[in-house]
Amino acid sequence: MKKNDHKWLLIGVATIVIIIFLALLIWDFMPEIKLLLHYNPHNRALLIKLIRAHGIKDMLFLIIVIALLNAIPGASNSVICIFTGLCYGPVVGFLINWLANILGNCSTYGLINRLNFSKRFKENQILERLMHHEHPLLGLTLGYMVPVIPSIMVNYSCTQLKIKTSQFLLMVAVGMLPTSFLYAFGGDAIMKGSFKRIVVAVMFVVVLICLRQLIVHHRRENN
Repeated sequence: MKKNDHKWLLIGVATIVIIIFLALLIWDFMPEIKLLLHYNPHNRALLIKLIRAHGIKDMLFLIIVIALLNAIPGASNSVICIFTGLCYGPVVGFLINWLANILGNCSTYGLINRLNFSKRFKENQILERLMHHEHPLLGLTLGYMVPVIPSIMVNYSCTQLKIKTSQFLLMVAVGMLPTSFLYAFGGDAIMKGSFKRIVVAVMFVVVLICLRQLIVHHRRENN
């Protein structure tokens, strides 16, 4: 089997698994979904109580879905991560998001050498900047932090630069901290109806993107 066939087979299997676990989550959260469809301020307390009563089984379902969405090129797990914060609050929600994102990146990193990437992918400007950053470890860590940079590109850069496994794990763990907390914090803010918290979450995303752009601009000026 060709590398490109491996890629589409893995994406297909991952997509099927995601659909199955999303269906299981919808089934488990059906009472809450019905309340949301007929939402009124009087049932808000009951809704919060029901949502936050979900236990380890649904945590595992969410970890699997988030990890697989992280591993699929072009897919986004942001909505599920926000939903996790909404269900489990900022602390537990953050831990679920963080662990799942680390697992997703580790899975992709372990499979990259078995996959084939197009010429267009290899010539992408973002990938070029990641591969030729003045401080590779810092650049790749920031790459994991910024939501608009696809994780597949950062993981590919790690394999091409032959980053040590210990360094890779540290970069992923540190890089996934901000967005994992951000989504959990945002989800909790939505649940509590806190406009101030939602604004803080959005501003945090903007700061991360601006930080990345400042570093790129600084590097260009020094070259």
